[in-house]
Amino acid sequence: MDSIAHFDLDVMESEVKAAGAGATNMVTQIAEGYSLEIGEWKDKKVDFVVFDLTHVNEALQIAEADAVNGIIGADVLKQARAVIDYGRNCVYLKK
Repeated sequence: MDSIAHFDLDVMESEVKAAGAGATNMVTQIAEGYSLEIGEWKDKKVDFVVFDLTHVNEALQIAEADAVNGIIGADVLKQARAVIDYGRNCVYLKK
């Protein structure tokens, strides 16, 4: 939720509940019509579902890993025809 201010998002309440990454029934908000850039890949009209990732970042901190601001959803990965290379720690997206 801290990312709302960080990324200057205009959010609206959402009826959708989020689940995954170790939590369930999380309250969400939605930010519609933003652009998303990952490397050279770009989409000019993306809707973001915003929810609290505190539990994720607490687990990452215990593992001495960097905190995250978000999770890339399957909808974005499918649209970009993503290939995840775990051996090289890389994600390839089609332009």
